[in-house]
Amino acid sequence: MQAQQAFLIKNAWSSNAATSGYLADEIRERARPMPRHDSFSGGIYYTTPGDTATLAGWGPEAGEADSEDLDDLDDFDGAVFGSATNFPAGFTMSARYPGPIDALAFPIPNTLWDGSSETVTVAGEQETVSMRGWTQIVQVEKVDPYDYSVSVADNAQTVVSGAVLREVDRYPLRVTVTVLFQGEFDTQAMPVSGASWVVPP
Repeated sequence: MQAQQAFLIKNAWSSNAATSGYLADEIRERARPMPRHDSFSGGIYYTTPGDTATLAGWGPEAGEADSEDLDDLDDFDGAVFGSATNFPAGFTMSARYPGPIDALAFPIPNTLWDGSSETVTVAGEQETVSMRGWTQIVQVEKVDPYDYSVSVADNAQTVVSGAVLREVDRYPLRVTVTVLFQGEFDTQAMPVSGASWVVPP
């Protein structure tokens, strides 16, 4: 019995590790072709030149309410794709979307034992149920161009003797995806795996 129990636990861990790796890669594929900042809205900038307290352009722009509307990397900062309510230390949610999502920004349906997608009836219409228990969270940080392990503030720029040496929008970005899972008998969602990469300026 103990051997069978150990086998089931290891098999479940293996399945969860594979699923979480897949979900992290879906976000990476979604973000791969995107610019760092939204060029149509002017990127990130100070509404009052030189005043770092007036940063604008970081995060989703006006009208970007759905996951498929996110079109640049800084839009993803604090995004949650799924239903988890507890997050790792240091993560702050900025927006929640249905999820988890695939590389085309569509929620991934919960697959039943026969290969069909699970559905529920909402207001007389059949709605597809997203993957149960899984959530993707994304953090986007500006990092020191000489040490990618060091985060800098979203509104940071480099000024020496009054001269701007690095503009606010000329920093590398580190994107971190963490995949959480909350099983049927779990009291909270737990991190399973993730992915992190740096996009140079």
